[in-house]
Amino acid sequence: MPGTVVFGIDVESAAEDAAGFARYAAELFSALDTPVTWYLTGKTLERYPEIFQEIERGGLIDLQAHTYNHLLLKTVLIQIPAGRVVHGSTGWFLQRGGTLPEIEEDLDRCQRVFADVLGRRATALTTPWGYYRGLGDRPDLLEIVYQQGFRVLRSFGRDARDGQPVPLAWQPFPYRVQGYPDLLEIMIHDYQDEFYWRAFAAPPDKASYVDHLKAVAQQVATGNLVWSLCSHDSGSGTREDFARTKGWFREVLHYAKGLGMQFLTATQYYQAVMAASLATEEPHVHHR
Repeated sequence: MPGTVVFGIDVESAAEDAAGFARYAAELFSALDTPVTWYLTGKTLERYPEIFQEIERGGLIDLQAHTYNHLLLKTVLIQIPAGRVVHGSTGWFLQRGGTLPEIEEDLDRCQRVFADVLGRRATALTTPWGYYRGLGDRPDLLEIVYQQGFRVLRSFGRDARDGQPVPLAWQPFPYRVQGYPDLLEIMIHDYQDEFYWRAFAAPPDKASYVDHLKAVAQQVATGNLVWSLCSHDSGSGTREDFARTKGWFREVLHYAKGLGMQFLTATQYYQAVMAASLATEEPHVHHR
């Protein structure tokens, strides 16, 4: 099958955007019968427990974690391309990450909310903002997320300038070198959403994000690659807002399926990778 899409959406606002997104996106993905992963901040899950309990019962949408309070695990230092404005800045932009105690407390609180609301702990984690190399250069952070029970990370979401796009040539990998062969990094490819595409690529005003994503889909299908596609819950408070900001979901998903691509949740993809690994060699499971 030509290519795999692991579509992950950050549901992070803990406000009406998140509630609206949950309602309207659940309808859409159900109508399209398309598996998807939503990464919830603990604050969002805590504020709307009934909405997400109902979605959990549906089984199609994989609910996973995005920290409790959208806390960065690493500092992001963006070297902004000449002539561009990113996050209201030119030249450089800095967003600080949390301290180790702050990160441990935040992830522990997030997992407690998942246990209280959904009756289980999350096994996949999207790190806010994403980082160059993911957590590969921070074994101390890998130790924390592993101890919290996470086995899938979506933390590698920036290029060497802490910008984007992240090339499709950089494919998912286990953190084997760091001693965690059963901890899988699934990346965030290309741009994290339309707002970053416009900020970093600076396309012409009439350029279409849908056309851009269709070109990415063609590249994925041709190379039989994995595409970790990202979006967010922003601008989804009403049905009209959702149609305006997320209308591309339906068109791009139809297009990718027409190319023969398969869609998997983060959990399904992890299980497939681990099964393939076991078929070739027995992994040394890391215990601490």
